[in-house]
Amino acid sequence: MSKAYRRHVRFYAIMRRLLGPFFRRLLRYQSAPVTVPEGPYIAVANHTTDLDSILLGISFPSHMYFVASEHIFRNAPLRRLLVWLLDPIPKRKGGADVSTAMQMARRLRKGMNVALFAEGNKSFHGATCPVHPATGSMVRACGASLVTYRFEGGYFTSPRWAHTLRRGRMRGYPVGVYGPAELAALSDQQINRLIARDIDEDAYRTQAADPVDFRGKRLAEGIQNALYLCPRCRAYGTLTARGDRLACGCGLSATYTARGMLSGADVPFETLTAWGAWQREALWQRMGDAGEEAFLSDAGQTVLLIHPDHRTETAAQGTLCMSRRGLRCGDFFVPAEELQGLEIYGRNTLVFSDGKGSRYQVRSATERSGLAYYDAYELMRKERG
Repeated sequence: MSKAYRRHVRFYAIMRRLLGPFFRRLLRYQSAPVTVPEGPYIAVANHTTDLDSILLGISFPSHMYFVASEHIFRNAPLRRLLVWLLDPIPKRKGGADVSTAMQMARRLRKGMNVALFAEGNKSFHGATCPVHPATGSMVRACGASLVTYRFEGGYFTSPRWAHTLRRGRMRGYPVGVYGPAELAALSDQQINRLIARDIDEDAYRTQAADPVDFRGKRLAEGIQNALYLCPRCRAYGTLTARGDRLACGCGLSATYTARGMLSGADVPFETLTAWGAWQREALWQRMGDAGEEAFLSDAGQTVLLIHPDHRTETAAQGTLCMSRRGLRCGDFFVPAEELQGLEIYGRNTLVFSDGKGSRYQVRSATERSGLAYYDAYELMRKERG
């Protein structure tokens, strides 16, 4: 093995010993032992928190290279340090990225292990997101073993929409181990279904079966990143949150509890899962009522062009509007039929590609929901077939 690989393995082992006890205490994380197969393997887990890579790393006994979101490579000094110490495999959002699969295959052929989160996303409402469609073909083509792993408790420990960490209980455990011959006998779709089954986690279902308090400060703050329509007045972007309370100008008021439930006489939903399902249906109706006009609009937005070397430059500033015609910010406009791969970084940063393959990022000066734009994009995509 190369000198760089030996350096990566040494640093990885040191960090496991140093960080393992700290993060286990911080997150109250417990993990079951993992028996890894002979030869290289791909570890696939559900994605619940920003710390999942660390937790997966301290749960597995051997070194792994992680597939990581491209945005962590934007800072040049940090990129150089990460590559020197860990050499993660970059994965683009907002468009196709064949290079990720190629880098994975090269490392696996050299006998190295790779870890990835098959959803490529974290849930806003507690249920595991769909497995990326290309995962099955990528896993089968690599010719390595597959180890599936499931996290529980992560959604309530560090909700994607939230500003603060909560302490309750997190668990992680292996679900399945599949050899290359077994995977080669399956279709890409069968592998996707296998992975989806193994990493499936519904935070509210788990909480109902074994309730745990997740205590922290400012429990509701940031919840408007996940909840973008008020069920009382049906207005967009009117919810605010402070402490453990959320409210709308129409008079709606609720409390977000330590068990992740919503409590309030005016709120028709106990869980964010139920609210999320309702607002997607309501958004579809809103889109129909708007016709060709904008059905989503947010001021204080900046559209950045992402260059191939990860640099960014401002392409537009102003009010971001989404309609059935497309996405507009000032003079910047991408027709709906050319809008590709719209996804979300973090709590609310949008990324997407246009018909020419140019990639963009939208930052917000205010706390607006990126999820609303993602849901609308998916609804329009399904409508077009």
